[in-house]
Amino acid sequence: MQHNHTLTAIIAAAGLVSLSACNSDADVAEDGTQEVRSDTLAALLEDADNLSVISGILGNAGLQAIFDGTASYTIFAPTDDAFAELDLPMDGEEAGAARVAIVREHIVPGYLSRADIEAAIGQSGGSVEMQTMGSNTLTFSNEGENLVVTSSDGSKAIVTGDVISGANGSLFPVDTVLKSMGDPQ
Repeated sequence: MQHNHTLTAIIAAAGLVSLSACNSDADVAEDGTQEVRSDTLAALLEDADNLSVISGILGNAGLQAIFDGTASYTIFAPTDDAFAELDLPMDGEEAGAARVAIVREHIVPGYLSRADIEAAIGQSGGSVEMQTMGSNTLTFSNEGENLVVTSSDGSKAIVTGDVISGANGSLFPVDTVLKSMGDPQ
């Protein structure tokens, strides 16, 4: 349970980071890994290279307004290539609902940076868990230079490219869609 207290402290501290993120249009963190912008998550998704599928899913479901708001979120956003590997129906209400459910499993509440997650991993001695906005638990660990995200169903994704932070959260591009949908009903 130690990691839960650590994660809570990190999320609270990360909220302070979001205030400083509002002061610049585009900066690179001292370690060069996190770009910080004044845009909202919705705008960041819309402008990001290789994240048009997830942006479209949120737009089609009318959920972009949530990511234009003041609440903070961290999105582990599957790339367009990751979505292309899924065998999901493209049309219809069921397809839209399935896609939104998948996206929810990639979103955690709060404003987190890569440094926040890696500090929590270091303090925990190897991995840290976070609950998504869905029913999924994501476990974060380092494998060499890679930040790895493992879903509660065992599927794994690697953070690819730069993390982009905005006024109300962060986008972590990941190379795989984490498929856990919780317990079937």
